[in-house]
Amino acid sequence: MTLDIDDNLNIDLQLENGGLRVITKIGSYLVRNQTYEETKSVIEKNYKIVKDYYQGKANSLITEIDLENFSLKIVLNYFYMYNMWRTMYKREKNRDLTFLPKDFEHPTTSYLIINYFQKQYPNNYADKCELLLNMSSDRFLEYMRFKEQFDNK
Repeated sequence: MTLDIDDNLNIDLQLENGGLRVITKIGSYLVRNQTYEETKSVIEKNYKIVKDYYQGKANSLITEIDLENFSLKIVLNYFYMYNMWRTMYKREKNRDLTFLPKDFEHPTTSYLIINYFQKQYPNNYADKCELLLNMSSDRFLEYMRFKEQFDNK
């Protein structure tokens, strides 16, 4: 099954080992104990939440394709994680898979944005990240030093 998420985004869903393989041009995720219907619904709903949020922050520095791609990357990362929690933890078995507003401030979200733009624009990613993360240049440099120290532990 193929989902058309946005003008430039398609997602393929394939049954695999008791779950669904979610395949995009930016990655592949295996989500266990999922149906086509719930997967489609969650991805479409969360994509709209995330894209709308960052569209309000983006200006001419962020292309529509980049906005779509990093938004989808964030959505799929949280969908995978929240769905995994359903199977790992008893108290999470009925967890709502909706992207939460507090997730915008989570370090994982920042890392996903930074990693996306570092890969796409290795020589010119900071200004895009600063804009999306609401950071000054100095704050972003400090954040990156902290991130590098953490990553190299």
